[in-house]
Amino acid sequence: MSRVVQFAADRSVGEAAVVETVPDIVVGLFGLLTYLGDPVTLLVIVAAGYLLADYLDVSRTRMAAALGFALGAVALTLALKHAFALPRPPGAGTDGFGFPSGHAIGATVVYGGLAGLLADRRPLLTRVAVALIVVVAASRVVIGVHYLVDVLVGVAVGVGYLAVAFRLGPGWAPDRVTADAAGRAFALAVGVALAALAVTVVLDTVVAVAGAVGGWLGWRFAADHIVDTSGSTTRLVVSLAVLPVVVAVGGTVVESNVSLPLAAVLAGAAVTLLIAAPGLPSLRSHDDARLSG
Repeated sequence: MSRVVQFAADRSVGEAAVVETVPDIVVGLFGLLTYLGDPVTLLVIVAAGYLLADYLDVSRTRMAAALGFALGAVALTLALKHAFALPRPPGAGTDGFGFPSGHAIGATVVYGGLAGLLADRRPLLTRVAVALIVVVAASRVVIGVHYLVDVLVGVAVGVGYLAVAFRLGPGWAPDRVTADAAGRAFALAVGVALAALAVTVVLDTVVAVAGAVGGWLGWRFAADHIVDTSGSTTRLVVSLAVLPVVVAVGGTVVESNVSLPLAAVLAGAAVTLLIAAPGLPSLRSHDDARLSG
């Protein structure tokens, strides 16, 4: 039994010896490339794509589903990391548990999800997604913060989550993603986040639940106004204004020593605002029309 525990804690297959031979300049390069799989980077990419969907010539409903996928990936990472509670390689120089790789899970779910949702509009996106996933996974091993098994399992978990998310959410026909299907992607994220909270109650899991619930609520109550209206200058201004606000609130929640209830309120409100933002101009127009009538 002790050997099994030791192997689980170590998980090395000799990759450390190989990594030590990699030139420092390559390690530095991968140290930059690894940010392509950072949870904050991934969430910002998907959030920006959602807010600016009209100007990127993609369906906002598809991008809403992608955002639901991303929130679910964060929650799934937290659930698994805290459930296994296995350490990183010696000398990793960073905090947190090591198994499985959250960067690998996130990159697989976000880039793979975008490729699946936009395959009919962006044929080359699948190849780009595969390349990004490989680069992010390799970077985690090269810079010494994960074992090889951590990233391999992370990619496998990400693929498995995508299969479930597509099956329960938008299905396998990205050109027919409905508002209800996007809503199911958010609902799945809520379920996974609650599972993470059941494993451990810490700031990260509380924020994950609040963010997923905020996304689900925001889409549930604003989807009709978002889907039925087209792009406008007002919508663009609102979208550009909302994203930095949401990022700032997220940074405050993560970096500041706030209470768990306050963190939950701030995170939930920020994601709700993010989701509802494209529909705010149409809500105002609707109210003005109702009052004038």
